[in-house]
Amino acid sequence: MLGGVLLSATLLAFPLYAPAEGTQQQQTIAATTKVFEIKLGANRLIYRPNSAGSEISVTNPQDYPILIQGKVYNEDKKTAAPFIVTPPLSRLEAKQQSRLRIIRTGGSIDNDKETLQWFCVGGIPPKDTDVWAQDKNGKSLAPSSVHLQVEVSAHLCIKMMTRPSDVKGSPMDGAETLQWHQQGNQLSVTNPSPFYINLSSVSVGGKAVQNIDYVAPGASRSFLLPKGAGGQVDWKIITDEGGESHVFQAPLR
Repeated sequence: MLGGVLLSATLLAFPLYAPAEGTQQQQTIAATTKVFEIKLGANRLIYRPNSAGSEISVTNPQDYPILIQGKVYNEDKKTAAPFIVTPPLSRLEAKQQSRLRIIRTGGSIDNDKETLQWFCVGGIPPKDTDVWAQDKNGKSLAPSSVHLQVEVSAHLCIKMMTRPSDVKGSPMDGAETLQWHQQGNQLSVTNPSPFYINLSSVSVGGKAVQNIDYVAPGASRSFLLPKGAGGQVDWKIITDEGGESHVFQAPLR
């Protein structure tokens, strides 16, 4: 399954007045933003500390080259995690695919549960520059219509779970153990397992719960309970492969 990001913008046109020997020459500038996309070969990574590292493919579907740079952040998506990505910066040619390797460089590891990091990839397209000016006599050398291409960098992040060798099984095992409780108008879920459980859908009495998220190992989360919802809780999770699991069921307590 591919992860991707797509950035686009609206065509703009506006007049520019450039003085030339006391007169004004109107010049139309059209500004656009390139449709820019990068794709990853997975929508999540499982990092095993005793391995030689994790690899992921990155694809440039454009017809021009881009620069690719990967970084790993802690769960807060702000502070750098103790990993390196190789190559740290590389040029990826048009319509080509490359691979990035993630290697842990230090730091302590919780041996009894997973930890969450974010693997982020930035893509930087080349810049086109259109130049206009006046000659020594003040005559404009710019064409009457100038096209400016605005380049936008793309940034894509996916979850990376560090899973120690002491943690046996899979998130599917952890999904079975989720505990659901009603607290007023809130649906509370507790995850007693050592896995990050990434919820893909939750419903109570057939009514869908909105704005769901992941539940960390040994932690609880609360979501707004739909009005009038009660009875049985049905949920699915996102598997290690990035797909959707079968339905799990439990009574709402």
